[in-house]
Amino acid sequence: MWNSPNVQGSSKFTLLSTWKNAMEEELNSLRENDTFEITTLPEGKHPVGGKWVYAIKEDFEGTRRFKARYVAKGYNQVKGIDYKETFAPTANITSIRILMQLVVQNDLIVHQMDVKTAYLHAPIAEEIYLEQPEGFEVLSDTGEKLVYKLKKSLYGLKQSGRNWNKVLHEYLVENDFVQNSSDHCVYKKQIKNDMIIVIIWVDDLIMAASDTHLLNQFKEVMQKKFRMKDLGKISIFLESILSKKREKSR
Repeated sequence: MWNSPNVQGSSKFTLLSTWKNAMEEELNSLRENDTFEITTLPEGKHPVGGKWVYAIKEDFEGTRRFKARYVAKGYNQVKGIDYKETFAPTANITSIRILMQLVVQNDLIVHQMDVKTAYLHAPIAEEIYLEQPEGFEVLSDTGEKLVYKLKKSLYGLKQSGRNWNKVLHEYLVENDFVQNSSDHCVYKKQIKNDMIIVIIWVDDLIMAASDTHLLNQFKEVMQKKFRMKDLGKISIFLESILSKKREKSR
């Protein structure tokens, strides 16, 4: 869960240093992704504010990772100027239940992938300026205050989810996936007797394939376009449920 870090007690200095490193890592990631350009604020324009959110993530082995994310204060955006459409489809939980039934019935292979900084893959059409984060400001040669002019969508912006969904949809269709007419976050690709089904869950992809080669091929296609993290089998919890159902069906 994203929240504020707790920095108390004797380890305060160490924690502050750790969070500072996490913030620098986030800003470096934004620069590498060409998310913005630093410029002066044009006359008559108003910047959208920004803020830091923090999380401590722990994997199955208990390894902790400190993560900082700089997000836009989307509530400051003005409709018709900073954004137009915001709707983005979300997967229906019923679709996931149906997929799990298909997995058991057809002995499909289920894996999961996470799209790293998913929203940052999507270009932005509107002209949006963002305040620089406090403590990391860059000034002009004359000491003038500068802002970020966004080139890509950023977490917190009202249209970011829609922009990301559009980019992902177009890429899946380009690679011969067919969108489900009932749930627009479900896609299917059929190759003769083999198939792969993909469900989009914000920045996570749930994949069920009838063939290992087809599954790996899809992962390679995604990794060519986006920064992906292969999470392997869909989770210990869900896999245990599927294993029990398989045992009962035998």
